[in-house]
Amino acid sequence: MELAHCNELAQTLARTLSPLFGERRRAENVLKSMEHQPGYSVCLLVLLQDPSQPKTIRLSAATTLKNFIKRYWKTEAESDNLIPDADREQLKAQLINAMLTSTGASQHMLSEAIGLIGREDFPARWPSLLPDIIQRITQLGTELDSVQGLLYTAHSLFKRYRHEMRSNELFLEMKLVIGQFAGPLTTLTLNLMNLVVGPNRSTNGSQLVPIMHALLLDLPEFFEDSMGQWMGVFHQLLHLDPQITELINSSAATADAIGDTSSAGTLVEQVKSQVCDNITLYATKYASDFTNYLSEFVKDVWEMLISMKNTQDPKYDTLIGNALDFLSSVVSRPQHRALFEVPETLQKLCELIVLPNIQLSTNDEEMFEDSPEEYIRRDLEGSDAHTRRRSACNLVYALCEAFEGPVIDNFARYINHLLTEYANAVSAITTNSNSNSVAGNRSVPMTGWSSKDSALLLVTSLAAKGKTEKFGVTSSSRLVDIPNFFETHVLPELQNPNVDQLPVIKADCLRYAITFRGILPSAAILNLFNLVPNFLTASSVVVHSYAAVLLEKFLLMTIPDRPILTPLINKSDVINPEVLIQRCLEALSRPASCESVYLMRALLRICSCLEDRCLPSMNSLVTALVTRLGQMIKNPSKPQFNHFLFESLCLCVRLTCAADPSSIAHFESALFMIFQEILQQDITELFPYVFQLLAVMLEQYPLGSNVRELCSQKRKMAGLEAEPQPTSLPTPNVAYQALLPRLLVPPLWETQGAVMSLARLMQAYLLHNMEAVLATNKMDAILGVYQRLLTSKTNDVYAFTIISAFLLAFPRTFLEPFLPQIFICIFQRLQTAKTEKFMRCDFTLPSFVHFFSCLTAFLAYFVLIFGANDLVRIMDQVQNRIFSKVLAKVILPHAELAISLPVGLINPTFVLTAHSNAGDAHANLATKGADSGYASLSSSSFSHLAREEWRVVSVGLTTLCTQAEAICNPTDAIASAPSTSYHADAWIPLVQAILAGLAAGPARCGQLAADAAVAAATSAATNTSTPVFSDERFTDVAGDSASFTLVFATPKMPNLCPGVVDPRVHFAKSLETLSRRYPSKISAQLRTKLTDGAKSVLEAYFTQSMVRLE
Repeated sequence: MELAHCNELAQTLARTLSPLFGERRRAENVLKSMEHQPGYSVCLLVLLQDPSQPKTIRLSAATTLKNFIKRYWKTEAESDNLIPDADREQLKAQLINAMLTSTGASQHMLSEAIGLIGREDFPARWPSLLPDIIQRITQLGTELDSVQGLLYTAHSLFKRYRHEMRSNELFLEMKLVIGQFAGPLTTLTLNLMNLVVGPNRSTNGSQLVPIMHALLLDLPEFFEDSMGQWMGVFHQLLHLDPQITELINSSAATADAIGDTSSAGTLVEQVKSQVCDNITLYATKYASDFTNYLSEFVKDVWEMLISMKNTQDPKYDTLIGNALDFLSSVVSRPQHRALFEVPETLQKLCELIVLPNIQLSTNDEEMFEDSPEEYIRRDLEGSDAHTRRRSACNLVYALCEAFEGPVIDNFARYINHLLTEYANAVSAITTNSNSNSVAGNRSVPMTGWSSKDSALLLVTSLAAKGKTEKFGVTSSSRLVDIPNFFETHVLPELQNPNVDQLPVIKADCLRYAITFRGILPSAAILNLFNLVPNFLTASSVVVHSYAAVLLEKFLLMTIPDRPILTPLINKSDVINPEVLIQRCLEALSRPASCESVYLMRALLRICSCLEDRCLPSMNSLVTALVTRLGQMIKNPSKPQFNHFLFESLCLCVRLTCAADPSSIAHFESALFMIFQEILQQDITELFPYVFQLLAVMLEQYPLGSNVRELCSQKRKMAGLEAEPQPTSLPTPNVAYQALLPRLLVPPLWETQGAVMSLARLMQAYLLHNMEAVLATNKMDAILGVYQRLLTSKTNDVYAFTIISAFLLAFPRTFLEPFLPQIFICIFQRLQTAKTEKFMRCDFTLPSFVHFFSCLTAFLAYFVLIFGANDLVRIMDQVQNRIFSKVLAKVILPHAELAISLPVGLINPTFVLTAHSNAGDAHANLATKGADSGYASLSSSSFSHLAREEWRVVSVGLTTLCTQAEAICNPTDAIASAPSTSYHADAWIPLVQAILAGLAAGPARCGQLAADAAVAAATSAATNTSTPVFSDERFTDVAGDSASFTLVFATPKMPNLCPGVVDPRVHFAKSLETLSRRYPSKISAQLRTKLTDGAKSVLEAYFTQSMVRLE
């Protein structure tokens, strides 16, 4: 891009700031097209330094440049380098100067950009970076605004050291950094401190402000050589003279703080907060070196907290939070507990430091009413990691672990006192109804309801011992009997029919149930489940959001110690499903909650539980969801909400069409116009969802004729009755055929996140609408997509998604000419860029591609479609005896993992929850060890996809092992044919690999997982009442996956081995059949060549299957 085009770029940047969504979207697309032009990044750099440009354009240019560097600076082996080398060198040469001449947020963005480049290029490809920063810090001296920018740049460069994995290369780099930077930084800090404290300190507030900003930095972890100097600086900063503090804060009130202008007037508190953060680092990581300074800092922090115990001003929240975190870090170390173990000290700590900071502040009350989403994030999701309330709870937890007896005794008294205060206030309100508090929703005096709020928070902090994200709290301390406390102090609040009374207390009680759901008795949970929907009508956003969260958590719970997932709450337990759904929809219709992630996620979980019981509400449900979709596309600002909205639509389509297949026409008429608008408006972040929902809709039509014929043959071969077929088969809407050519346009396959969903949609076209593919002559185009995907290290697994469906969709005679080319593409990929993911599986990818996501699994699938001998024949036709290399290099090394799915790489979306219940007779799941089995089974081993991978891949490889003459024939006759591959020496290794995969079980969770998979398959085959969404219902949908995977859009593939329920039995019986063909020879090989471990596993399978070899 020529510099002359900078004006055009500036105009485009201006349009990206437009309040009109359409204009903004078009401008963003223009920017994307400009990214590919050389000089684009340099033009951005010129613009952000041009004083004639408006400040908004300069900031936009800085932000765009930073994001461009973040996306494209790192070069991948196979990707295009969008930043030419000349542009890279020019950026590195000019960025520091540009940063120094910028101010405010622009300077912050450029500092981040330098850090991003440094992450990839420093020190090897940018050795001059750090010396340049140090030299400029030294030269600038008292030009503190610029020094501040340089320090922030250094911070951006060094902050990655906090979380980088330990390695020799990392330590060498850090040694280089510290050797060059530690000395100048220490000197600079001491010089700055002389201007803040001591006889020559400055009295000029405007000069002190940048000094304090310069001191506001993280201390690198290895400044041990000058620890004494630094500790002195920290001590002085914690004891700043009140006059200096006031002077600095008053001057900072009008200053433009770098990176954060929201805390003006609190600059000294920010510095002190950072000091607390730094000494916490030393207390946790360098305890032995820090010991000499520890007691002094504990005293400093203690006194500071006591001096602020009556302070409610939110500007002190971060400082108090970090100070409390420091005390928590000290208390949690056994070697430091002597500082606190005196009873009087513990009492003062609890009374003077914990209790004042655990109370709900005025700012919290305002946030509850005015910013409910932020309140929920802080209170429920734990985003308040450094607020005073959260930090006070963490300190309580640390104290309870260190001094459980005395701490619980102290707090038990405080809790009883707080509950008594509340009870007295409730009694008083009956006689003095005029003593009301606005913050308490005009029902109970301030001191009353806030006392119970504090009591509930203390109980939650003290009682919770073992806790997981999925189970909630799984074990408790001796402070209270959790179920009894629930019945006495929580349930009565929730049974109050006035859901708008005391909203904070209602929210606290709902949070209590969310937290301790794993300990409450099942009967209490079932009772509460039908009580909670009342709170969906509450006017408080927090209350009805917590109600939605609790409903969702309850519906994820299962009964422990069951071989298959059994819900704690069945659809028959829901008293009035229509009312439940209607209340969810009414809550979603409120302006403050119209894009509530919590409500939409609860609605999704409710419908997946109710299944056919939600059909009477389906008209109003779908109407509401489609209306919401039409509104959302005008400004799709909440990705998680968008995700759950599309999940819910997928579920509605599947539920409705399962009862009435013809109803797909209603969905098509309601959704196609919206899909068209999304595609025409180029709302790319919704493309993956649209394509997956289209796939679900297309799959409501019958399978293609060849797929039906193949499945019918497989059932006949297995001795099963043919599935009934309708007399007339509906054909897909012509709109699908009209859309197909656009879906195969190459640029669409380059859209972020679209490849997975497009492959998923192509799969649906091939299996359910093959006629559209043939009618539009898109066979070659689809094969071209397969070929392009196969050459991509990022998207190669999606090639198998498409080609596996391709092989199923068309008759053998039609496919025969294409088969050699399909394998040629695979062989070329293996020769040019073999990767572990390609050879085995990349299970961090979306769930639906797991079935086809590795070459080994694809070959097993090919065998099930065409037969084992044909696989050998077709491969060897492409290149003589190439099957031998594939067998040795691909199948044998990776068969075990292809069958069993490595658990360490399982898609985190497929993590399931289970219910542990201390109040019931059955054992507490949370207390079980790994040997109990079911604790480890509350994972993706329960996933339908993991079970199917284990079953189908093992059956395919079993067929290869026992039917491919080139492998399993133990005679010498076949070896006499020179043109034939003969691999008898690979037979035993293949048997052992299959045995290992079968023994590892689904998701490598062992025999119990395998038994659970067989139980689930048996139940599905014999029990028509098996839930439609038995797997998806218990899948904890994150909603923020970068892959955009919709769980309820997961396809159910045609069953190519319908007669196999237990693949272990199938393997044993297949060996028995083979031994009949070659009496004594097969058994002799197994007896003499198998390892002892494999022999014991195989003997167990023979016994289980009642098999004897000839």
